[in-house]
Amino acid sequence: MDVMPWTSLLFQSIPEEIILVTLGLALVGKYPRMRGIVTTGIIVAVFSFFFRRLPLGFGIHTLSGIAVMALTMHLVLRLDLWRGLMAAFLSLVALGLVESITIPAMIFLTGIPFERAVSDPWRRILFPLPEEIILALAAYILRRRRISLLPKDEPRLGLTGRKYKEGNK
Repeated sequence: MDVMPWTSLLFQSIPEEIILVTLGLALVGKYPRMRGIVTTGIIVAVFSFFFRRLPLGFGIHTLSGIAVMALTMHLVLRLDLWRGLMAAFLSLVALGLVESITIPAMIFLTGIPFERAVSDPWRRILFPLPEEIILALAAYILRRRRISLLPKDEPRLGLTGRKYKEGNK
């Protein structure tokens, strides 16, 4: 159980979730307005803030975070659930990859053990800054250049395998 202070929610978790939502959406080829992305990031961060306080088993917080992010993208951004799940999962993978490099580097450079860094509210905000900068740059580049891992939206196909005509749903 991780008890996150309010300062970490405001200055670390909310910005990180906004970055992850932006990155995940870009990776699946969706580029909605920033207002919706910010709203989604705030909702996911607040949910995570309260959900981390629950005494759940290993991995449950992560799985619930993916589900909440996908559902929030669906409700706020009108993204289909499948792309939302893909966006949430891909952003989590990107976060894990970047964290696996930056956290050991920060421990090495500062000499501060990870447990001590997360126990202090202000260090908890400053320690992940390099990872957030890397993820934000990646999200910005992907969004700016319209680079994605998934193909652009393909037309919906009916039961016969033919494209829907205009006006059919």
